[in-house]
Amino acid sequence: MRKELLENVWTSKFNSFDEVMQQVHLPEAVGLYDSTLRDGEQVPGLVFRKDEKIKIAQALDELGVQRIEAGMPVVSPDDKAVAKELTKLGLQADIWGFCRCMKLDIDACIESGIGSVICEIATSPFKMKAYNLSKEKVMEKMIDAVTYAKEHGLKVAFFSVDMTRSDLDFLKEVYVTSVKEAHADEVVAVDTLGVASPETMFYLTKKLKEWVNVPVHIHCHNEFGLGTAASLAAVKAGAEWVHVSVNAIGEKSGNTDIAEVALSLLLLYKKDIGLKYRKLYQVSKLVQELSGITMPPNKPVVGDSVFKRESGVAVLQLTRYPPAVEPYPPELVGGTREIVIGKKSGRHSIEWKLKQLGISVSDEQVMKILDRVKATSIKKKASINDEDFKSIIDEIVD
Repeated sequence: MRKELLENVWTSKFNSFDEVMQQVHLPEAVGLYDSTLRDGEQVPGLVFRKDEKIKIAQALDELGVQRIEAGMPVVSPDDKAVAKELTKLGLQADIWGFCRCMKLDIDACIESGIGSVICEIATSPFKMKAYNLSKEKVMEKMIDAVTYAKEHGLKVAFFSVDMTRSDLDFLKEVYVTSVKEAHADEVVAVDTLGVASPETMFYLTKKLKEWVNVPVHIHCHNEFGLGTAASLAAVKAGAEWVHVSVNAIGEKSGNTDIAEVALSLLLLYKKDIGLKYRKLYQVSKLVQELSGITMPPNKPVVGDSVFKRESGVAVLQLTRYPPAVEPYPPELVGGTREIVIGKKSGRHSIEWKLKQLGISVSDEQVMKILDRVKATSIKKKASINDEDFKSIIDEIVD
């Protein structure tokens, strides 16, 4: 643990209580597998161009992400070109490809120069019905594909689509076979539709660790807003790799958020996964710009309002003693503090703003300014910018 990362951090002391920690058994090493370029791009209507994907991958590499999924090279010539380019850039991150259990997909990854792939196939009765697959056919296609990839020198992680709605006995059979017969190097616990509770993901991950002796990934979606919680539950059950996307973008309700996972592991579980955490806000902004998908202001870690304060009582505490209103300083993730003037401001907010602008007024005038600020903010249905604030001062002081 880099001690400087935990300096000036003000999370709950109960996180470290023995009774709490007895329930937490994290793997020795935890890494991030980022799927922004593939699963993230599956937002309907979203298209990342080649140069944009390169920029995102480079930013993720600078952030310290250990694995970056280039996409599915079989999808288009552009996706294949991106994969080829990423394998030649000399990034520190390992570049992975995503495949269906089909030789066509695997060949596209091989032609792209990718050395590691995920091979997916449906295992739930819902998905198998949609694809007209039997359990026997699933097993046959999985064995053929994983074996083929291994024979061509690829590192393979087997990915069971819709795992959380599959038959448990069939899951055991397919995962064990993927490792012991087809020789998959790793496996992925998958909640494709985001329908499993964190406790379920803990249970299924623990089962995987019992069934096979290879590293386990966790891949969750966010239909109930539990992507981060479910992924962390899987890590507590032994998962070594967490699938994430920047800003949680992805199909349906999105994927597990990279910033939420990274900060939770670092500050709540004291698990440093080696990121340059100060770049989290910067990477979020880059993906917002290139995707056109802006984050709500209250988005955890990277939202624009996370370190803003307007309420008078909050501003008083922030200016006197930041730990009173912050779990960690904004600098940790590359953010900045901001005090907003508006309807909810108090006298202390006005005094702070006046001092910031180098303006001196009487105590009586402070209260008049405060009254005018509140009235103007209500009328505008918004906060007060510096121009409006100075106009209010000019009216009252004159």
